[in-house]
Amino acid sequence: MDQKNEVKSRPKFKRSFWRIINKTVQIRYSLVVIWLIIIALMLGGMVTYLTVWNLLLEIPIHDPAALEQLQRQVLRLLTLEFLIGGVVLVVLAGVLELRILHRICGPLFRLEQLMGQLAEGKLPKHPLVFREKDFFYNLAESFNRAVEAIRCGKKFE
Repeated sequence: MDQKNEVKSRPKFKRSFWRIINKTVQIRYSLVVIWLIIIALMLGGMVTYLTVWNLLLEIPIHDPAALEQLQRQVLRLLTLEFLIGGVVLVVLAGVLELRILHRICGPLFRLEQLMGQLAEGKLPKHPLVFREKDFFYNLAESFNRAVEAIRCGKKFE
């Protein structure tokens, strides 16, 4: 049987972008990414605020009340910009990170299912096929060779 017919006959995996495949891994790494972004935003905001504040101090303003009002306005503007930018950045990074984790966890999930079948003594009916952009793409080929060796009755040491 040629590879095109073999791929067409294998079961289709319904891919859901929002489905969490491996909760432990995906949630843990999502939280790590989000915390790193929040820390980077806080540090960036502090550096920006201090830089702007030092620049404001160089402007000759003789009225301390005017300087204090200018400081509040700058702080409010920077806070608003960093909050809006931060929320947008966290959402975009979360979606991108989820997409990347799907390319890691999806193949491992399918491999884990087939390894479970092998452990029960059942040979998979169809070869394990990952999408080209998935991580561990070569792992599917190695797994399929091992299954084929078992099917052919190859002796193992």
